[in-house]
Amino acid sequence: MELDLKDLDLYGMLDIQQSATEKEIKTAYRKKALQCHPDKNPDNPKAAQLFLQLSKILAVLTDKAARAAYDKLVNAKIAAKLREKEYDSKRKKLIDNLVQRERMAMGQQKDSVERNFEKELERLRKESSALLAKERQRVNELLKQQEAEKEVSGSYKLKVKWKDQGVYDEDNLKHLFSKHGDVITVVVLENKKSVALIEFKSKISAINAKNFEVGYPNCPLSVSFLGDYGCNTNSKDQSTTPKPSNIFSAYNSENSNHTETTTNATTTQQTSQNFSDYEAMILERFRQAGKSTQPE
Repeated sequence: MELDLKDLDLYGMLDIQQSATEKEIKTAYRKKALQCHPDKNPDNPKAAQLFLQLSKILAVLTDKAARAAYDKLVNAKIAAKLREKEYDSKRKKLIDNLVQRERMAMGQQKDSVERNFEKELERLRKESSALLAKERQRVNELLKQQEAEKEVSGSYKLKVKWKDQGVYDEDNLKHLFSKHGDVITVVVLENKKSVALIEFKSKISAINAKNFEVGYPNCPLSVSFLGDYGCNTNSKDQSTTPKPSNIFSAYNSENSNHTETTTNATTTQQTSQNFSDYEAMILERFRQAGKSTQPE
């Protein structure tokens, strides 16, 4: 049976002080929500109930009126405990008798502080809370990010960044990186702008993609290893591997005389053919570079 919120230590359940700011409350909620998320605790039947309880606690502590009412209730309980400590057992018994008589005289009327807090809780139940929806979405995104960044045995991941939003998505990223080897999955992180994770089945494919993939010219990619599997690559082999820009310059130099002596129509056809030959040559160089970096 779910306990009444007024009987719980809401701050203690989030491991924060009563003086915590709203930002600290949200941060603590996210941390606790990730720990007890039902998806991460499939064997715990109470995980879903605790996750829901945390959402209610967040709603109370981020609403000024509800939090103020709860703080009054907490302070009243603290004050009562302090008063109890000041009296010995005989005086405490006398006070208990006086309190009991007072409550009997008042009938079943609830304490004003408790009634005020329950009133605020009722208001929160009736109102749709956009904050809860936003925070739950944030927790789900963090959970998705944790699962995406978790190292999986037999796979190799790259972290890809770019500046302009809207240029890359899962489809064109998979198309770009597939030429280096088998891509298991592509995940574009929703909670981070212009960041994606690329997972390869082969280690050498991931290393080649890290070394050679630059993306579109109008929006270059920054590629880094996710993990330490790329730290043992042979620096000598990398230094002797021709860079695409150098290959392109040499190729243009070899074909410059022939290009300058043709007509405009012929130039257009030859330029198209040059780029096709250049692309084939680049792919061949990549394959040779991949073989040279293949661990023995």
